[in-house]
Amino acid sequence: MLPLPYTLRSAYSRLAQFLKTLRAQMPLVVRTRTVRGKTEQYLVRPKALSDGAQATARVLLVWAIDAVEQLRRVPLLLEPATDARPTPPPVATNNEQLAAFRQVSSRAIRDHLRELQKIGFIARKVFRGTKANFEVYLNAEFVWKTANKTSNSPFKPKNAQAAPAAPAPASATNLPLIVSLEKQDNKEIEIAQVDKLVTPEATGGAGALTGNTGPQAGAKPAPTPPVAPRQATKAGQGGRAAPLAPAGGTAAAAQLQAERLALTAQAWHYAWKRLYPSCAFDETEQQKAMRAIWYGVYRGFGPVLTPEQWQRYHDQVLQRIDLAAAYFQRYPNKFAPSPFAEFVTGSGYFDAENSRGFVGTEAWLARQEANQRQRNITRALLTARRALKAHRLGLAPKRTQVLSSLQLFRYHEAKLKAYGPDALQRYYAQVAQPGVPSPHRIAFTAIATT
Repeated sequence: MLPLPYTLRSAYSRLAQFLKTLRAQMPLVVRTRTVRGKTEQYLVRPKALSDGAQATARVLLVWAIDAVEQLRRVPLLLEPATDARPTPPPVATNNEQLAAFRQVSSRAIRDHLRELQKIGFIARKVFRGTKANFEVYLNAEFVWKTANKTSNSPFKPKNAQAAPAAPAPASATNLPLIVSLEKQDNKEIEIAQVDKLVTPEATGGAGALTGNTGPQAGAKPAPTPPVAPRQATKAGQGGRAAPLAPAGGTAAAAQLQAERLALTAQAWHYAWKRLYPSCAFDETEQQKAMRAIWYGVYRGFGPVLTPEQWQRYHDQVLQRIDLAAAYFQRYPNKFAPSPFAEFVTGSGYFDAENSRGFVGTEAWLARQEANQRQRNITRALLTARRALKAHRLGLAPKRTQVLSSLQLFRYHEAKLKAYGPDALQRYYAQVAQPGVPSPHRIAFTAIATT
């Protein structure tokens, strides 16, 4: 298991103590100043690290500790196969991302990274594919609690520090998943071996155990989606509302089961790419995640809907995943919890019982669709006003100008009628002829003239 990471306060304190120790070892520098016409020389001890580089180091510390926390949440993390010290997970970033976060230029970020490498805060920097994106490996002394401690100081200068150990490869021992029984809600769920699909993007490889927050480089094994569980109901026991497999062994039932499995698999793999791009899930974890989506998002396909209605609902699920991904991108200090319940039943992100999980995106999608509807109404009203005005002035296109004013009015009226009576009333109010006074206005004008 990975060591416990430091809290941000402890990490900042260790960084400050490290810089203080380095500064005490810096040689004094003679400087000259002139005050009121009098020139004098004085000695000063320079800083070991510039203020900008210190701020960049604190940002990297936050990201590195967050990567360790995410990695420790993986319940089935394999133990290293060697006795080498574990390496802290890298921070995948680039100069532009750091510059935007720090609100400085990319040139300044490059200078900061060189300073941090010089003092040993950054153990190494590995480029990913191009010279633009790279992974930063921080010194383990600043990230988590290590067992090795020196007599004088817990830190070592860069020239005395050994190279960080490479991430240990995963163990080749795999548990058979032909038949697996799990107790859930007084029911036994049997997971059977079926053909597995291969995703175009695969995670894992050398960075699978390091919690890499970006795409991996090199060859990676392709992950397989979880198989759909078949729910066997015991006599006299309660359980889920709908079985996972449709009743009957006909070809139509098998085809329906395959379609439902395809929807669930696509939703899981899309969520994996958008919400968990830096996480590696083994087959058991993928099965649990897919089961959570089957029951928590699709309600076990219990509601009686047509295939077209299920497809529309599936499209909305993908939109909700995009909304959740946008939320986590807006707030870098937040991240999606585990897709399935690890310790407490119903606490997984896709579980329907988790009110703070994926179920909350239903309200987000409803608000987005409501706002989109209002924008569509406003756009349709603007188009109608402009079309009627252009027709009245004789400036409309030929295909519109050949219509009568009433025909053009009815055309846009039919389009606005699809948005409901409120939109239709707004249409009537906006396209009414202001030059034709109402009877009340005529009466008021007559009284005023008399």
